[in-house]
Amino acid sequence: MKKYTIITIIVLGLVLGFFTGNYIYKINQLKADNEEIGMEELIEDECTAYSTSEDLIKVNNTEEKTSPNCKIILKLYYKKCGHLLEKTKTIEEADVNLTEQDLKERFKDWELQKFTPTEIVLYKEFDGFCKEHYVLKEKNGNIAIYSVDENNNETFIESTEVSTQYLEEDDLNKIKDGIYIYSKKELNKVLEDFE
Repeated sequence: MKKYTIITIIVLGLVLGFFTGNYIYKINQLKADNEEIGMEELIEDECTAYSTSEDLIKVNNTEEKTSPNCKIILKLYYKKCGHLLEKTKTIEEADVNLTEQDLKERFKDWELQKFTPTEIVLYKEFDGFCKEHYVLKEKNGNIAIYSVDENNNETFIESTEVSTQYLEEDDLNKIKDGIYIYSKKELNKVLEDFE
């Protein structure tokens, strides 16, 4: 009999605990719902008594901001030559913890194409000619690099250590005619192919 009484008390305690917990949860949920919806507020002073209804607006406090490990990609489009250059750099200290709106104000002359805490893409158009036009030619037995401006004027930059004496005839003919290259990336790739 004692065993039966103890089991009954335990079961009743569990059932009572369940209903009490459920009741407390529903009360807290109801309070939260009332705070989101807005409550009628009574305002009184010496002259008048009136009521106003204020709808509470949920504010998102987790607005995205730039992080210290954010990378910035600059897209530069040059109308005269039609080239799009992409440059990637790490974020400067002054640009850390900025919101999307802050960045738009800071870079007014740029179009913000992408904004995340870890990556920003900025785009800008220029009327001119980009400075990444090169030509490879032979100079003193080695491959030399020249920059090319919008009027096709060539300016010597440097001579490489790649000797033209060991090049195949096709490659040698291309070098004599001049190999025109756009972008430093492509320049490095072509030079690696000759090594």
